[in-house]
Amino acid sequence: MGFTWTVEALISWLLHFFKNARVLQFSKNEDDTFALLDKLKFINNNLPDFLKLKADPDQRGEIGYPLMESRTKGYASTADAGRSTDATWVFADEAEFHPCAEANFAAVYPTIGKSKNTKYIMGTTADTEKIDTFFKKTFIGAMNKSNDFVWLFLPADSRPDVTPEHIEKEKAAIPAHKRQGEYPMTIDDMLTIVKTRKFFDANALNLMSAEIRNPIKQELSDKYPSIKVWKLPVVGRRYCLFTDPSDGKEDPHATTVMDSVTGEGVAESHGKIPADRVALVHDALVRLYNNALNGFELNNVGRLILDKLKDLNTPNQIAFLNGDGKLDTKGKKGWWTGGKLSTNFIYPLEEAVRLNQIVIHSKDCIDEFSQYFVNEQGEVGHPHGGHDDYIDAWGRTWYMRRFVKQHTAEPFSFHYRE
Repeated sequence: MGFTWTVEALISWLLHFFKNARVLQFSKNEDDTFALLDKLKFINNNLPDFLKLKADPDQRGEIGYPLMESRTKGYASTADAGRSTDATWVFADEAEFHPCAEANFAAVYPTIGKSKNTKYIMGTTADTEKIDTFFKKTFIGAMNKSNDFVWLFLPADSRPDVTPEHIEKEKAAIPAHKRQGEYPMTIDDMLTIVKTRKFFDANALNLMSAEIRNPIKQELSDKYPSIKVWKLPVVGRRYCLFTDPSDGKEDPHATTVMDSVTGEGVAESHGKIPADRVALVHDALVRLYNNALNGFELNNVGRLILDKLKDLNTPNQIAFLNGDGKLDTKGKKGWWTGGKLSTNFIYPLEEAVRLNQIVIHSKDCIDEFSQYFVNEQGEVGHPHGGHDDYIDAWGRTWYMRRFVKQHTAEPFSFHYRE
């Protein structure tokens, strides 16, 4: 929108033409604050020589113009930032996302008072995951004329060079639940939250639905009815396989097999079967798909899987995954779930779906993806009575792909003999 640049241009005007002007600038963190002052430096450096002022200090977090005895200083938004300083203007950029916005305002407001020459400017995109932010409350107060602020809303298409096609292209590059806040068209878009947002991109899932296929007949499917095969293994191709196990009573298990080159789901197993049978299915699919790199969730049932796979001597099991996302070198097997590891799996999977990097032929799997949502607290999950077994298996299969070593061809030469 160019809003931040516009405000920095106004700040530059103030500092260049008004004696003893003081401007405090706040952003989410120190790096973002430095970026604000970099814009101010750029403006001064590109003015005509007769308007350009010598800066001193000229630091990342502070700029002063001795000729006018004016200066600006940048702060990360903390509760006490800017307290006990005098200010002509205060600018809070991306105010909706400041961790201490209200406390910060309370600390700074006495320094500007209610003089007609002082200003407190807040600009931001919207956080659609929170309803009670200081910015939203202040904006609503300005609309109701219950405070001294003046409100301004700029819809996403305010710029004359931005077309609806451009907006749709930009929106497609970010998660669906972020689009309302980043590209609001109405004030309601900015002030309301999407209480139940689909986690996976609906358009991408619709496109993926066009790839739904009936499984092919394969002898493993006859032996294990839970198995569905869509493509047989290609000689020399590397595959990844992960199993989210079950005890056969409440939750179903899910095993996914993915071509590590194309991201295509070539086979799966799904259903409520006992843990020992899940292990047999897991082992059979590993061996069918060229000794696929494979792993399983290490929960209570997973420990039964671990013992059974050890008895079966299942090949090419991936090492235990540490909390930092790196593989363990001590010979342990299985991957824990929950906490930070779940974040490592689910968000890369969301991106892979949105960017059409994976292909899923299973209707049941796509249906499960379409039900996954983000709640008011920003937590992801499945609806009451639903499941996330496919999602768990696919998230870990996609993550496992980074550990696959592909075959590479080595060039060689020989003498031609006449």
